[in-house]
Amino acid sequence: MTLTETASRADTFDLTGRRTIVTGASRGIGRAITLGFAARGAQVVAVARSAGDLEETSRLAADSPGAVHPLTGDLRGASDGPAQVVERAVDLLGGLDVLVNNAGYDNEQGIDDTTAEEWDKVIDLNVRSTFLLCQAASPFLRDGGGKVVNVASMFGHVGSREELAYITSKHAVMGMTKALALEWARKDIQVNALCPGFVDTEMLARAMADEAAAKYLRRMTPLGRWAQPEEMVGPAVFLASAASDFMTGQALIVDGGYTAQ
Repeated sequence: MTLTETASRADTFDLTGRRTIVTGASRGIGRAITLGFAARGAQVVAVARSAGDLEETSRLAADSPGAVHPLTGDLRGASDGPAQVVERAVDLLGGLDVLVNNAGYDNEQGIDDTTAEEWDKVIDLNVRSTFLLCQAASPFLRDGGGKVVNVASMFGHVGSREELAYITSKHAVMGMTKALALEWARKDIQVNALCPGFVDTEMLARAMADEAAAKYLRRMTPLGRWAQPEEMVGPAVFLASAASDFMTGQALIVDGGYTAQ
């Protein structure tokens, strides 16, 4: 897209008509991104295992300019699960412009307590399903260009105690983001990562049950608080829109300053 063409667009952050898949869309960051995209005109297939929570996400988007199409699917285990999700989404939307890989799992254990089964569970959802979704989406994203937003983590850039499998998986997602960005650059597909810090979701709530841990996390975050899921919407919209057309293979870290220390 030329500078003149970009400047002529009324809003480079507009997502009107963008055919999108968001995984892990039943709650937390995934739900917030789904609702935020629909509010900007996107047609979103919202994917998760919980049909009831997906229906609630769809209900919350009822008055949006775009639309949310709930799709129940399990991205773990069977190799054909992610491919089936993409196939069903493309049937619903008539194509695909944006893939947001948000589904994830955390185990909060160090090496001595992490079983092989738990390790596999984290890697399966956080890394393997992201790979399989990108692979299945590849022919559709190449049809006119597209965007991939991998929701990684600030812990894809730094370490932490008692989070071995999760931190390993998020570093792997960052590596995949860079490799795919280079592989798909000449196909006009941008692949970037959104890297949240501590966000007020069910995953964080487990740690926040301990007041001492909550105080520690607030103290470790320069802004002195954790984020709300809705604060990830703006960065995600940027990565999914024409505003980021010359950005690929990068990490957009939204962590309240944690990794600046």
